Amino acid sequence: MDNKRAFLVELHSIIREYSLIEKELKNPSRKLTWEEFNLTEKEVYALKYQSFSPESISAIQKIVRDNIMGAFHDAFSLLDGVSDPTVEKVDDIWVGLRLADVQEDEEAEDEMMLHDELYDSYWDWLDKQEKD
Repeated sequence: MDNKRAFLVELHSIIREYSLIEKELKNPSRKLTWEEFNLTEKEVYALKYQSFSPESISAIQKIVRDNIMGAFHDAFSLLDGVSDPTVEKVDDIWVGLRLADVQEDEEAEDEMMLHDELYDSYWDWLDKQEKD
């Protein structure tokens, strides 16, 4: 299996894992992985006093999984150049981005990694939302 295919197949496991949120729904914690998204006391209370049936949990998890899959699809559409950025305008025609195997791109060692840039770029996105 080539690296791109392995990445995409692995992504489905990640999507499934992150959609399994029964524990978080039934016993929510105020503190989430990223502090910016911590829950309020009212949000925790609202979740704790819901009557989640196995069917409602299954439905919620399917919706979350579908939304995560849609988010990756839209992100990959940007990478592929078949959709255009809407928040951050680019000076030229958007043609997409190319991700490459690390051994093929030695210059990437000096660059910040995407998993780190995702969190850093949140603040840029938030600034643009507040200006609109």
